[in-house]
This record gives sequence, C-alpha cells and structure tokens, in this order.
Amino acid sequence: MFDLIIGAITALLAINVVGIASSNGYLGGVFSRSFAGIATQITSSTFLVQYTNTETFILACVEGYLGTPGYLFIGSLFLLIIVWVNNLIEYRTAIM
Repeated sequence: MFDLIIGAITALLAINVVGIASSNGYLGGVFSRSFAGIATQITSSTFLVQYTNTETFILACVEGYLGTPGYLFIGSLFLLIIVWVNNLIEYRTAIM
C-alpha cells in the first residue's frame, strides 16, 4: 500500500517537472522527456522510501495505529492524488 502511494505521488511530481521543463523549451525530444521523467520518478521514489520518518508515519496510519486521524490522513493523500490527476487532465500540470 505504501509503495503505491509513494509511486503515485512521485510519478505525478515527475510528470509535472518534465512538463514544465518541456514547456520552457528544454527537453526537445521525446526520448529526452521520457528519460527525464523516468529518472526523476526513480530518484524521488528512492529518496522518499528511504526517508524513514515519513515512511514510518504513513505505515502507522495504514496499519491503524493512529486510529481515525491516521485513516483521515491516508484519505487526504488519496484526495491529493486525485486533485493532481484532475489538474493533469484539465491544466496539463500536476501542481498549480
């Protein structure tokens, strides 16, 4: 579950970074954009998984150790992902 959350957040961030770089004239080719997006996602995902405080907190929320507030936090993360996906569809950028 935790890997899914981290993967989704970092994929959306990577799409946003590559989209901004592309709209500013950087990363001219399709291969360059693909490579940059994949590298950004892998790097940020590895960093976030190794950041133990965040990982421990999210795992405690998922496993129910924090009760209702923990579940609300997980729900807010999913809501954030939904908003980012909507922004990607509507405005072609994940973060406004």
